[in-house]
Amino acid sequence: MNLRHLLSLLLTATLGCAVSKAQSLSIDHGPYLQDVTTDRATFVFTTSKRSVAYVELYSATDTLRFYQQQDGLRAADTTFFAIKAEGLKPATRYSYRIHAKEIKRFRPYKVDFGADTTSAQYSFTTLNPRQRGSSLFATADMHDRPGVLANLLHACDYESCDAFFFVGDMMSYMERKGHSPFTAFIDTCVSLFATEKAFQWVRGNHETRGDLARHFSRYAPQSSGHIYGAQRIGDAIVIMLDVGEDKADRHEVYAGLIDFDAYRTEQAEWLRKVVRSKEFKQAKYRIVMSHFPIYGFEGIDDWKGCQDAYFKFMPILNDAKIDLMISGHTHRLHYAPAQPDDNRYPVLEQGHKNATRLDLSDGNIRISVRNAEGKEVFSQTIER
Repeated sequence: MNLRHLLSLLLTATLGCAVSKAQSLSIDHGPYLQDVTTDRATFVFTTSKRSVAYVELYSATDTLRFYQQQDGLRAADTTFFAIKAEGLKPATRYSYRIHAKEIKRFRPYKVDFGADTTSAQYSFTTLNPRQRGSSLFATADMHDRPGVLANLLHACDYESCDAFFFVGDMMSYMERKGHSPFTAFIDTCVSLFATEKAFQWVRGNHETRGDLARHFSRYAPQSSGHIYGAQRIGDAIVIMLDVGEDKADRHEVYAGLIDFDAYRTEQAEWLRKVVRSKEFKQAKYRIVMSHFPIYGFEGIDDWKGCQDAYFKFMPILNDAKIDLMISGHTHRLHYAPAQPDDNRYPVLEQGHKNATRLDLSDGNIRISVRNAEGKEVFSQTIER
């Protein structure tokens, strides 16, 4: 075989591999779990080409198939999927796979399909309403630092945590041409835990900025249709506030495109109903996740958004017997004990280099704040 013939064969093989790769279909982000409760779960993922997809679930007794659908139409000819599975059983282990088929051409009476793909098999467990005690992970202000996040998850022994909360500013901005939520932190979560355990993304003020900000809910879908919410985890309830921007709505940098004052008023009405609910009152542990620390803003006029959240949320929380608030925003590590004339609940500002592990057991809440090197930099036990 002469050199020219050998080079020709190598070129043909290389081109063949390139064509094969170009024609292949893959799941390029995800899947990751969202909105997992006692009876439902949502699976979010993207495909490398426009497709139709479904999730197949397997339990000891059932095989179930779910599509994303709206108004009688299954999601198709798209690359972004958020498939909700409902009617599941509490405290039940399910295995699942993602199945996708490329749509090469979409016409009114004929659809041309291409290659298909199937994910690896993953598993998750629906929530157990009888669970007593839990371990929670929380961090904030990562600002597009997935490597730091990975170190913090390991530092807090993420494998033994029951739930994960990202308390805002996981990204500096949400821009189509900037960091995507996937590269900023979601891909890291998928590689470690998010195929089996859901995370909650509590929006921070930086995630309200940028041309992708209005698509936040796409990446963190909730059945309620809201970004704010409350989740029962065994005998604990976690309230997640969406505090909005830190500056006044009329500030010039927002170009007249925000109305967080009205949004926080709407949210305060929802919060009043939550703290009066039977589910809230029966919870043994009551925890709030808020990007802004809700205390101490009465005389601070420079941060109108923070002050508005303070005046609207704190009176409700003060009457609700909250055990602990976890916050970020300030980038400092600071613990503010409950005070009779301001916040009647302790507030932890966990800093931008740390993560918090909460261990809830025997009526107590043990707080352990750790840095990326695994060192415990703050600890406190709240006895109830």
